[in-house]
Amino acid sequence: MWDIVIVGAGPVGLAAAIEAKRAGLKAVVLEKGTIVHTLYRWPKETVFFSEAKNIEIGGHPFPSLSAKPTRREALQYYRRVAENEALDIRTYTEVTRIQPQSEHFMVGYRDRNGEGQLKSRFVLVATGYYDNPNRLGVPGEELPHVRYGLDETLPYWNQQVVVVGGSNSAVEAALELYRGGAQVSVVHHGAEIRPRVKYWLKPDFENRVREGAIRLLLQARIVEITPREVVVEQGAGSTLRLPSDFVLIHIGYKAVDNLLRAAQVAYRGDAPVLSETYETSIRGLFVAGSAGFGSDTRTVFIENGREHAQRAVQEIADRLKALNMPRMAPSQV
Repeated sequence: MWDIVIVGAGPVGLAAAIEAKRAGLKAVVLEKGTIVHTLYRWPKETVFFSEAKNIEIGGHPFPSLSAKPTRREALQYYRRVAENEALDIRTYTEVTRIQPQSEHFMVGYRDRNGEGQLKSRFVLVATGYYDNPNRLGVPGEELPHVRYGLDETLPYWNQQVVVVGGSNSAVEAALELYRGGAQVSVVHHGAEIRPRVKYWLKPDFENRVREGAIRLLLQARIVEITPREVVVEQGAGSTLRLPSDFVLIHIGYKAVDNLLRAAQVAYRGDAPVLSETYETSIRGLFVAGSAGFGSDTRTVFIENGREHAQRAVQEIADRLKALNMPRMAPSQV
């Protein structure tokens, strides 16, 4: 039996695994993709808002060419940390269920060999949110030219692109698309671009809008997407049809919570009810990072997610110590 199964090998899940190892716990990490899969899927030219020292895990220094590291540097850093710590990480292993038993959990999974399950005293979920973007809920949203997020700008060269949103990712995407040769329109429901947009992006974006290089529609909502146009409602019943070859939606994310809900964790609104140590209503089932915060993803980062992991694992270690549990080699059941 395992002491703890950690679901998700992002920075927060890795931080939890390091804490578990140092506490002498038998821990395994299950990840449905590659290690730090979310960061891997970020745009290739991403630069972190946080300084390198603020996203370190396990006390491992994060060397970076500048104060704010790049995606490439982060991928290398977290991979090396996992290697140096010799963490037991099983990639391409998707957790399909967390089933509470009387004094343990059965964790079902699917990997390249088929279905399986692990038996564990505790489970910590650190699945993040990047696989669960918010939807507009309008006709045409499922068309093939509608996308969530921006990887590279080359496919959009000389194309008419409508970006939906008014926060960091939308503003950054609009600027990259403009510089990549796209004709960019931004549609945002608010009266202004969010004030908390990165300080080096906001003036750049506003200058591009003033000079007419990027079109900005405020207090506007998309009501329909067609293969060649976006129908926008602006003002009292005023409708505008924007030509579009592509639509990029950047309106945030919600925590991936299917495992928690299927386990019948208690929720308040769209977030699970958590204790001070990030335990759910089911004893022994913990969360760390944005997995526990529903749609409130803008306030949860690697910086505080790693602290959630530390507190949760410490609570688990204290309970096992109080029970004087003998340490046994983990085995699959």
